[in-house]
Amino acid sequence: MSGRIAPGSTMTIRSLAASFGISPMPVREALRRLVAEHVLVLLPNRSVSLPVITRERFREITRIRTSLEGLAAEEGTANISADEIRLMTKINDEMESEDAAKSVDYLVKNREFHFCLYRNCGMPTLLMIIESLWLQIGPLLTIQQLKYAGSGLAVQTHHRRALKALKKRDAKEARDAFVSDIEDAAKIIAASL
Repeated sequence: MSGRIAPGSTMTIRSLAASFGISPMPVREALRRLVAEHVLVLLPNRSVSLPVITRERFREITRIRTSLEGLAAEEGTANISADEIRLMTKINDEMESEDAAKSVDYLVKNREFHFCLYRNCGMPTLLMIIESLWLQIGPLLTIQQLKYAGSGLAVQTHHRRALKALKKRDAKEARDAFVSDIEDAAKIIAASL
């Protein structure tokens, strides 16, 4: 989800188990689940690969994301607490700091920002589907991050707009801000595919 593994990268159960310092059994089970969710592809030699996503598949996932994440943002607006809005503001401030977009944690913070609101939608099935979609497109998010490293203007413009909407409890505006955030990032990513 944080884009740290490039599309097309291959991994073996043994190498992953060694990197996490655990036995192969839990790694095998986790990989099986990720293959079932179309996040990884099982290769004939029993290794797995992060698939290379085509422009068409990316566009399909983006359309689904805007619908579902827009819904989660709209529904979450009514339920989010003032403390959580302050947390989202803090995360966004960190994302706006100088050189933040160059940090390996930048996409982690972006995910935290989005899911802080989405967790308040009161729809666990919706949240599960959104997480699955983020797993599928996560490796591509670094394209947008690299494009705006040093400026971060597009992301933070939408985040600031969302924060204003949340403070006013304006669900429609919050939805529009999150959808615009996804769509603007998608344009950059799709152009690179």
